[in-house]
Amino acid sequence: MNIWHPSKRFIKRLPNVLHRQLSDGIENFPKFDPKYIRNFSIIAHVDHGKSTLADRLIEIGGVKSLLPQQLDNLQVERERGITVKAQCASLRYSYKGSEYLLNLIDTPGHADFTHEVGRSLSLSDGAILLVDATQGVQAQTVSNFYTAFENDLCVLGALNKIDMPNANVRTCKMEMSKIFDLVASQITEISAKTGENVEKLLPQVIEVVPPPQGNPDAELVAILHDCQYLSSPGSVLFTVFIKEGTINSKDSICLLSSGKTFPVREMGVFQPEPLPTQTLSSGQLGYLILKVKDVGDVVIGDTICMPGSTVEPVKTIPKPKPSIFSGVFPDEDTDFRSMKESLEKLVQSDTSVSMETDSNQNLGKGWNLGFLGTLHREVFEQRLAQEFGTSIIMTKPSITYRALLDNGKIVEFNSAKDMPDSYHVVKWEEPVVETTLIVPGDYLASVISHCMSCRGIQKENSTVGEGRFLLKFEIPLIETVDDFYSSIKKISSGYATCDFEDAGFWETDLTKVDVLVNGDKVDGLSMIVRSDEIREVSMKTVKNIAKLMPRELYKIIIQCVIGVKVQARAEVKPYRKDVTKDLYGGDKTRAMKLLARQREGKKKMREKATVKIPRAVFRTL
Repeated sequence: MNIWHPSKRFIKRLPNVLHRQLSDGIENFPKFDPKYIRNFSIIAHVDHGKSTLADRLIEIGGVKSLLPQQLDNLQVERERGITVKAQCASLRYSYKGSEYLLNLIDTPGHADFTHEVGRSLSLSDGAILLVDATQGVQAQTVSNFYTAFENDLCVLGALNKIDMPNANVRTCKMEMSKIFDLVASQITEISAKTGENVEKLLPQVIEVVPPPQGNPDAELVAILHDCQYLSSPGSVLFTVFIKEGTINSKDSICLLSSGKTFPVREMGVFQPEPLPTQTLSSGQLGYLILKVKDVGDVVIGDTICMPGSTVEPVKTIPKPKPSIFSGVFPDEDTDFRSMKESLEKLVQSDTSVSMETDSNQNLGKGWNLGFLGTLHREVFEQRLAQEFGTSIIMTKPSITYRALLDNGKIVEFNSAKDMPDSYHVVKWEEPVVETTLIVPGDYLASVISHCMSCRGIQKENSTVGEGRFLLKFEIPLIETVDDFYSSIKKISSGYATCDFEDAGFWETDLTKVDVLVNGDKVDGLSMIVRSDEIREVSMKTVKNIAKLMPRELYKIIIQCVIGVKVQARAEVKPYRKDVTKDLYGGDKTRAMKLLARQREGKKKMREKATVKIPRAVFRTL
């Protein structure tokens, strides 16, 4: 991963003022009393301007912006235009004759990264709730607000993009007052793009957000928030939050879960590039660079203390339960060991991903990874390729089902190979999500109709402003995995937004459908299908496989079966030599004998040959 180091090549590109800051950072960066520190986050729906606002606040803090969206430093974030990882920046700001240290944390806005939002808010004492004046309150805005509310944070309202011609300031303020119980007159109207009124936010943060609780002179207690692997072998940059005590640049620290001790090679704060300092004390967010040989020694959320300390581990946000699962296997050109190391490092950085070993008859050894959604899955695969150069095969996403057995046990499974025998199952259950949608009135009927077609049950229909409605549906999770979000966007011309929360399980009727290729079962293509969709899914599957299979000298027969009963069938026609081309007349029985002999030979060939399933089949399906 590319980490900006102040002593190397990037320093040459910085302005003169910042060059001096970074070069002399150890001498110039002061130690702050906790009462002059404020930790706050920016929360909003995706594309409402969080990263742009962060840029303006960083500029106010005295650091000039080299690139737009400074805190989006991953390649995937810049390509997709979304925030994936929460990033922080420490700002020095003078107010009423005192200098304050404001630790800003920019958070993701998409529903698939709510765990990252929760982790960031757990380190904050307040939050700026940002709303786009041209779009109003959206589904993820509501979700992020309640996450902040559950963390007992002070929330400041801010209305962005007031410079846009279609901004509706009055209506948006009414919505924020109604939904979030904010005082309309206290909501700051800003334009992050032009910088209008942005300078009013930091004094409000200082006045409203409480300082962190902690004693710099107490025994060290810190939280390991994130990690990034540097280009130097074994060097790891840890993002840490100092809850109690102080760390000095020459100290050694202990990771509580492993009990291992590591000397601090470098420490400092983010501005937003790493800036070395001599100390980090209570209430500060910063970084430590350690030399770690074993990846297993690092646990995100671990407690950091001094060697020999007897402090208790700090409680952190529990790991979320994955919504979807995919098998991950090495591509033909990928080394298994290097892929394993890359996966472990990325899973370590993204704590919301679960990882278990897996194997496949056709693809070999691999892993079963759990994700919070389809976008989360796509971003993970893209990061693996961009940051580690690892090419993988990722199977079709599946979800976790439950089966109540006749002996009273409840079994959870997310793949067809782990599905229990239906003879011992009393009841099948599938997961359900509560889907919150905010929809303009012009598209209300179409969105409701689409949700009903996805087996949704309407729970709420209320107004949130002029001509906008808040809908709540309970929808089976499997219906939202593939294209639910894009369908809602298409139906509403991009104006509707949605958010998902776990809502338990529904009873359903499931069947295991196997795929046979020339009579041999292909484990990696077996499916869990609802009983009323067996015919449709089976026909679609065999047709797709037939399109991807290369032709051979013999016929390839593809079947979807339940037990011994064939549900759908497709064929890949063989290459055929024209054995009658040298005949120039005579009785037709000569041609018939040659064709019969050819058919017999191809039949024997099909019986003896083993069909190799191309990896493209698993990747595409």
